[in-house]
Formats: sequence, C-alpha cells, structure tokens
Amino acid sequence: MTPPLVTIVIPTFNRSAMLRRCIESALAQTQACEVIVVDHGSSDDTPAVAASFGDRIRYLRRDIDHGVHFCWLDGVLAAKAEFIHLNFDDDFMRPQFVEKCMALMRPDVAFTMSVAEVRDEVTGKTLNHLFSNLGPTGIHSVCGYMRHQINGLISPCALILRKKDILDQLYVGAVPFARHEYRGVGPDWLMSAMATLRYPKYGYVAEPLVVFSSHDGSITIDAQKDAARHRALGKAYQQARNYYVMMLLAKRLRLDLLTFVFLKVLQLCARILGGLRRIFYPKPTFKSND
Repeated sequence: MTPPLVTIVIPTFNRSAMLRRCIESALAQTQACEVIVVDHGSSDDTPAVAASFGDRIRYLRRDIDHGVHFCWLDGVLAAKAEFIHLNFDDDFMRPQFVEKCMALMRPDVAFTMSVAEVRDEVTGKTLNHLFSNLGPTGIHSVCGYMRHQINGLISPCALILRKKDILDQLYVGAVPFARHEYRGVGPDWLMSAMATLRYPKYGYVAEPLVVFSSHDGSITIDAQKDAARHRALGKAYQQARNYYVMMLLAKRLRLDLLTFVFLKVLQLCARILGGLRRIFYPKPTFKSND
C-alpha cells in the first residue's frame, strides 16, 4: 500500500462534541489523508466518539495526560506520512484545505498554509479572518512570513509542515533558555519559525480553508479575560521569539564555525594540561614486598 502523503494529527482532551466535527472535516478532504486522534486522559465520551469512526481513523490514548507537547508528539511520531497537519480538536478544515496547500509544496518550500476564519462557536458568525494579508496565492519568500510572525502568531493549525521539521522543534519541555511558560505555549510558534531557517520559500493559499473556533475554553480566548494570564501568554511567546533570533544570528554570523574553532582550542588545552599533569605529577609506582 502506498503511504499517505499527509497525516492529520488531532490532539484532544475532553472536547468530544467538537471532536466529531473536527474528525469529519479531516475525513472529508478531497485529497485522502491519514487521520490520527491522540487523546491524553479525556474523561468524557471521547473514546466512544473516536470508536464511531471505525478504522477510518487511528485512535491513540493515554489514560494519564503528560502535557500538550507529548500529546502532539505521540501523533507526529505515529504518522506514516512525510507531511503533517496539526489540527486542534475545536477547529476544522474545509474540504480542499490539504489539496490546495499541497499543490504548492516543493523541496525549497518550508511549509504551506491558508487564511483562517475565526468563527463564534455559539452564534456561528464569522468574527475575523487571520493571516489574510500575506499576498496572493502562490509561493513567497519566508522573509514575508516572518515579518508577520515575529510580532504575532500564525497557528500551526493553518499549516502543513514536514514531519522531520516538527520533530526537530517540538520541545516537550521548556523552550531552550526560556524563563517563562504558559500552558505549552512556545513550540507552536517555533514549528514554522525555525523551518524558515532551513528553506527559502513558503506556500500560501489566500482563501479561508481552516476555521478556528472562538469559545471560552480556548487558551487564547481565556487568556484575554485576565490581565495576569494575558501577560503570561505574551511572555511565553516572547521566549520562543528570543530563541528564534538567537538561532537566526547563529546562522547569519556562522557561529557554528566559531564554535568548532573554540571546541578545538578547548580540546587542545585539555590534552596539553593532561600531558603536563603526567610529567609533573606522575602516578606513584608501588614495589612488591615479594
């Protein structure tokens, strides 16, 4: 059997009502995809919802929740496809999302994405369109993407990325050097930002092919209601941006070469000191009493 080109990974936790809609949108894609639902510790009827789809999906469950990053990681590691779309359980896709995004994928493209519609979960009304100012449909320089991303957040739920690029940047603990954390925030920003250091282009579909649900249970909506949580959310994303800039400078300034030279100097010093220690402080020899 030919492996799927794209795997849709759906992490979920106690959102069985929204989960069904999300899974249905994944199965309705005009380009066939593997669909993996990853459940970390749901106590509602999520297992029954997943079971109702039979073998059309793969359902992975842990009874103990080890955190959002481990939930994502379980799904990405289990994926058979080269490309991954990470879709949160409260969001969903329009049928041509995968097909239109993958039409722009090529070896020098870091990822492909589309505009996202924000819809009120209660009224069903469209509240906003996100990522709609990146230009026409086509392939663009990643510089344009990062001009938008560096001051905001383009959610991975609007993107399709390579499995290997997600795994390289999916820190299941804290973002390196981070001093602030907030409910797993940070690696979601880094997934695409760090990929721009590897590839010069990205693909963009100027149509709202994914729908983000606005509701009280959303992390970002919840953070807007409390000043302290809002500040914590902002600090966590700033830590991710700090790390990206450090890696960008390391690439532009070729700090890898300076690191290589410095390491060689340290190794040489260690050998010299070891030789001097053996000369001036030789190991004592012991004579036998026989």
